[in-house]
Amino acid sequence: MKKIKVVLISILFTIPTQTYAAEDACVSLLVGAGYAAHMRIKSGAFKTDWSKSFAIGQTRCQSLEGVPYGKKFTVEVHAILGKKKNCSPSIEHSKGSGSITFQAWGTTLNVKCKMPTSNSGHVSGFGHTPNANGVKAKSKLKK
Repeated sequence: MKKIKVVLISILFTIPTQTYAAEDACVSLLVGAGYAAHMRIKSGAFKTDWSKSFAIGQTRCQSLEGVPYGKKFTVEVHAILGKKKNCSPSIEHSKGSGSITFQAWGTTLNVKCKMPTSNSGHVSGFGHTPNANGVKAKSKLKK
């Protein structure tokens, strides 16, 4: 049993951490989502305040200024009148410019949030199908 624990612990320490250089973290609420949201950044005991609400088809960003370089952070999405969800993956903060953007979708009680991959079909791979009310709301947004 001890050998199994040692192997599992060594595997955990060899899993590569995803590191991204950026100064902001963002959440884009995909067309088809069934909710408006708030977002915030968490790292250990540090948490930003919740952002102002944003609607379907919009993106909201917050500064990573309070997250020390080399520390992991998580972006959290909160559906208004619904559930909260930590976006995946957790990321190690590294000095850089620009932003890291996560995509959120789902319903008020089934929030989903992930960093996009280089695969353009990644959203369909998550079982995302546009919500008719979300598509209708997006069409009403001012351009």
